Amino acid sequence: MRLADTLTAVISQKLVPSLDGKRLLAKEVMGMIPSVRAAIKNNNTGEIYQMMAESADLGMTTLEQDLKRLYMAKKISLENAIVAANNKRRFSQIMNLTQVGD
Repeated sequence: MRLADTLTAVISQKLVPSLDGKRLLAKEVMGMIPSVRAAIKNNNTGEIYQMMAESADLGMTTLEQDLKRLYMAKKISLENAIVAANNKRRFSQIMNLTQVGD
């Protein structure tokens, strides 16, 4: 309960090899909107990923969505995006790929 009341946002980051041999930041951002707070308080944390995926207008993004953005901008390879994804199955779904194992 205390965690849900005190958090403002949660940001997770990964450095992904870029096409030019450097590394780029891929991020996941969760803002503490009322539905996220309620999910944490009610121990329904499995719902949070979908809330993040559907709340881009509020500044939220999943890691898989950000990896897709970097790939579509031709900044990272598909292979590096797949390796960096926390959930390879969800990444393959948003990329419309045949299923990639977790």
